Amino acid sequence: MQDRLDAVRQKLEKEIGEVQHELEVELPIRIEEARKKGDLSENAEYEAAKEHQGYLHVRLAQLSDRHRKLANIDLSQIDPNTVGLYSIVDLEEKENGKKYSYELVLPEEMNLKENKISILSPIGQQLRGKKAGKTAAIKTPARTFDVRVTGFTNILGDRLDA
Repeated sequence: MQDRLDAVRQKLEKEIGEVQHELEVELPIRIEEARKKGDLSENAEYEAAKEHQGYLHVRLAQLSDRHRKLANIDLSQIDPNTVGLYSIVDLEEKENGKKYSYELVLPEEMNLKENKISILSPIGQQLRGKKAGKTAAIKTPARTFDVRVTGFTNILGDRLDA
């Protein structure tokens, strides 16, 4: 699992580097070129570049915060008896018996086609900390429904069933 965390860290570091490069190298050139075109109050190119600069500052802060938090994850502190990060959770809807599985992953690894949902998503948050056999109320924009955790495989690869 440490390998997966390291891969996400590297992905974040790469994106941080790209944003910093754009912010410190490419964008100043665009802003200066726009400035040279005259009256800044009516210069859409300049306004767009300045707006993008603000966006990049916010994005850089978000990425840096995410990287810092990721560096503080201690896998040994994750409770192996409850659903948590990298758990593969088997669920059954109480209303209709429909069954499905999700893996709870970091936001950067989310991929709905592979049934990987973010542990920080509303569904991930509602499943986190649950034990096999327990129910959770899942709230989505479309509806609210109850599911039962029929079992899960934890971060260590251990299987816990209801």
